[in-house]
Formats: sequence, C-alpha cells, structure tokens
Amino acid sequence: MFKIFDNKRIKKQIVYLAFVAPLLVPFAVFFIIPFIIGVFFSLVNWDGISKDFQFVGIGNYINLFTKDKNYFHAMIFTFKYVLLVVTFTNILGLVLAFFLDMKILFRNFMRASFFLPNVISPIIAGFIWTFIFTQGSLSLFKLTKWNLFDQSWLSDPKLALFSMVLVAVWQSAGYVMVIYIAGLQSIDSTVIEAASIDGATKIQNFFHIKLPMLIPAITVNLFMTITQAFRVFDLNLSLTQGGPGHTTMSLALDIYKTAFANNRMGYGTAKAVILFLIAFVITVIQIRFTKSREVQA
Repeated sequence: MFKIFDNKRIKKQIVYLAFVAPLLVPFAVFFIIPFIIGVFFSLVNWDGISKDFQFVGIGNYINLFTKDKNYFHAMIFTFKYVLLVVTFTNILGLVLAFFLDMKILFRNFMRASFFLPNVISPIIAGFIWTFIFTQGSLSLFKLTKWNLFDQSWLSDPKLALFSMVLVAVWQSAGYVMVIYIAGLQSIDSTVIEAASIDGATKIQNFFHIKLPMLIPAITVNLFMTITQAFRVFDLNLSLTQGGPGHTTMSLALDIYKTAFANNRMGYGTAKAVILFLIAFVITVIQIRFTKSREVQA
C-alpha cells in the first residue's frame, strides 16, 4: 500500500510542499482569500456598514466604465504619474549609482544622504514638501525675485502633477540607486578591463557592457517603482488631496473616497479590482520584456 510513495518525484513534491507551506498558508490567508472576498464584494451594492447587500453582478463595472467620468480622469492622471515617476526615478537612480560607484571623496556619506528620504514616511514627506512649496518658495521669491518661486505649485493644475512627481522621485531615487550600485559591483571587473584594453571608452563601457549586465537590477527596480506608483495614496493625500478639483486624484485615492467617504464599498471594491488588473498586466509585460533581454553569464 506504500508503493505509491516509492516514486522519487512524489517524494520531492511532498518535501517541497512541506517547506513551502509555512509561506503559502499566510499568503493565502492574508492575500488570496481577501482578494477573492474583494472580488465578491465588487459584485454587490453595499455601504460597508449594514449587514444587508444587494447582488448586482457586473453592474458596478458597467457603471464604472459608462457613467463615472471622475474615475477616467483619475486613471489618466495615474498613468501620467506612473510614466513620469518610473522614468525619472530610474534614470536619476542609475546616474547616482554610476557616479557613487566610483572612488570619490565622501562616497559612503553621499550614498546614505541620497537613501535617507526613502526612510521617511510618504505622508510625512508630503507635509514637509507642502511647507516647502508654500512657505519655502515664498521666502525664496522674496530673496531672489525669481518668478520660478512665485508659483502655485500645489493649487495650479498644470504644476500639481509635477510637484507630486518631484517629491516621489526625491523619495524613491535613493532606494533604486542602492540596487543599481549592487548591480554595478556584481559586474566582473576583468570584462571592463578587457574592453578598456581593446580601446573602449568609459561611455562605451557603460552602454555596451555595464548597462546590458544591469538588466536584472533594472527588472527589479522597474517592477518596484511601477507597483509603488500605481498604489500612490498617502503622498497624494498629504500634498494635494486630489485637488484642485479632481485634477490630481489618483486611482488609489479615488478608491478610498468612494469606499469610505461616500460609503460605496461595493463600487469602490470594483475600482480596486480594475486597478489590480491594470497593475498586474503592466508588471507582467514589463518583467517578461526585461527578462528576455538579460545577458546570460
């Protein structure tokens, strides 16, 4: 009766499950099951308080795509924000990593200084920069008389987006910098030396050797910055609160206001499901695209 366990493949699977189960169980309890429950709530009309709810099927999704103009404005704003934040965060982080990987004076101090903003809570960072954009810029304008500082950074719809992007890049660039530095230091120095002997310049070394070998680090950083940018909430809340009007309303903040401020939990959950699907599809495409370009050692 124990012959079925003689198969080595089955034994390996049992051992594998025994080691993975301690991780799978909490993951299922705190992520998979709540997600399934959330999908169910997206199919009902519920205020989040009462015990009674009305099953409406895909009615919430139909209303979402046919009647909710604010949701589409939030989606457009979020895509703009994600594109700008992901692009500039990774470019700045890569540039910082490239220079701070060199043997320069106070290198470790500058690394810590650039990483420090990432330790600050986004909502605290938002309050700090709100003061800078209001009182700080006003003081600088009085000193310099430059029109650059005489701007309504958070109340002007054209500038509010870039203000949020500036704070997000300031806070996140140091973190991706650390990962890029680790990637640069993992590159075999003999490859760089061989290329230099063959006449390659530092710029050629960077674009033709270092950058292709940094693709694994780029994959990780793109994934983290994309998912973080799509989930922006506390920074949005502390800086602009979605204003002026709804011009800087992110999807996460719109979901929060729909579900908790307007007591439309079912409808807000439907918005959250759509946000998850958008972020999931984009990150899967990004990972497959960058993974296919990794250099095989």
